[in-house]
Amino acid sequence: MAHLARWSTAVVFTLATRWLPRLPEWDRLTLATRAVGGTEGSPPPAAWNDVTAVLWQADQLQKALVRRIVDDATPFVDASELRRPGLQLAAAMKEAGNLLRQQHLQDDPRRAEVDIMVLPDREDEQPFTLAELRAARDLGQVHVTAADMARRAAAVAETGDGAARWTVRWDPSGQFDAEPVPGDVSGDDGDRPSVRGWVAHPSIVADELGRWSTRPRPAEVTWRGAPPSPSSRLCTFTSEAMPRVTEDQAATAFMARRDLIAEIVAEIDSLRRSVPRDRIAEDVAERAARVQAEEPQLPDLFAPSDSWACTRAVEWVRTRAVVRTPDEVWGQFDRDRSDDPDRGEVWLPERTAELLAVGYADVPAYLTRHFGAHSESGAVQLLRIPGPAGPLYTVGAGSHRAHLCRILGLPWMFSVTTMVSLPRRIETTAVTPTEHGPEGCRETAALWRGLLARGLVQGELITRYSDWVVELRIEYALAPWLLLPADRATAYNQRYELLHPGAMADAGIPDTAMRSPEAWRSWLTAPLAARAAAGNRDVP
Repeated sequence: MAHLARWSTAVVFTLATRWLPRLPEWDRLTLATRAVGGTEGSPPPAAWNDVTAVLWQADQLQKALVRRIVDDATPFVDASELRRPGLQLAAAMKEAGNLLRQQHLQDDPRRAEVDIMVLPDREDEQPFTLAELRAARDLGQVHVTAADMARRAAAVAETGDGAARWTVRWDPSGQFDAEPVPGDVSGDDGDRPSVRGWVAHPSIVADELGRWSTRPRPAEVTWRGAPPSPSSRLCTFTSEAMPRVTEDQAATAFMARRDLIAEIVAEIDSLRRSVPRDRIAEDVAERAARVQAEEPQLPDLFAPSDSWACTRAVEWVRTRAVVRTPDEVWGQFDRDRSDDPDRGEVWLPERTAELLAVGYADVPAYLTRHFGAHSESGAVQLLRIPGPAGPLYTVGAGSHRAHLCRILGLPWMFSVTTMVSLPRRIETTAVTPTEHGPEGCRETAALWRGLLARGLVQGELITRYSDWVVELRIEYALAPWLLLPADRATAYNQRYELLHPGAMADAGIPDTAMRSPEAWRSWLTAPLAARAAAGNRDVP
């Protein structure tokens, strides 16, 4: 009978959520009263999962009630002020169900590591309060994050690269600004930019800064001012916490490399002499076709993971290292055709003619006006993908200007760059195309095992719900694109080898493995007679 009562309550909640907006007001009130009434003398829930189900259903019912009450009252009274507290109550019910479930899954071997709770010691059998469960969840997140970063620091240290030194000013909100130490001898890392960032925990700072070196390496952090205080919860990312570059910082970074500006001016001068004024449109079209044929844009990487780090800088980047834009064919802007069918076809020739008409001495001012971080159109926004000999970039905003620089062959481009953080954990389903199904996910897991065995990636593989839903806890990766399926990883490998000849071979990847997706797949899945990479684990 108790089970039947709980089942009938669940049915009522579900029907109320689905049908409440469609029923007359008296029927709605009757149904809502039945859903929450009549508890006197009825048996309590027999198990914790019955309570979580009711809390989750109550969340849905509360949201439906709030929407209907506010809408019904609108002709007679503005009751919109009830919306926020009503929805907050619904969210609290959902959170309570989630916390209860998380608490009771602590001893479940299938529980994800990120769901660890640090529960307080308790001698009696009194249930925890929601506040205690929130604190246990928050502290568990801190412990997991700190442990992740400690493992990462150890894995990066094993690469043998010397540490790059930084001075960092920390804010309790999670924001920080970092400066490379002047005179720090770090191989080819002399051009490390100043970095502005936000992280969920201070232990993440060094991990993020290490990727701003030419080759990802350990970072040695010296705190300017007060060091971070121990915290029992992670910092929360808000719009105010988004790292921002000031106009002074951008102007300083722009003018600090007059040698690069001189290279751009020389290239523009060469174009001015070689491109007839009456053939600019034809020349631009030919150049775009050549770039598309020789270096087509690469596929997307993977969707960002949880929001736990965001770091940003202003820097000069090699234009050829820009490998992807929102407009996926060089010289074509299909996104413009809905608003102005002709804009995409004429923009590049018009801007090229304008650029070539600028006097030699006026080119730096023109570049500042159109490419500076506080230019008329805003800065070009790039995502920075770290690699073993230098980064690759994809365009977030400013696609037209990126196409212009790439097609005209300008050697450098000034931009605001945001680091692509290496995921802490990623599942096969996150990188495998949906149409490839479970078999595609199994192949991705097999490729990951090969990467781990060869030391190109370090971490732990954990099988989740089946043999094709596999999670990789990443401690180190030579390059993030190695985690992609064979066809996309091969495209990135081949382009990287074109831009940095020998870099992949120096890292242990033979040329034969990069010739095709089949060669990549065969190399990674072939039996490895040598030792497996130390510390890598495969947990069934």
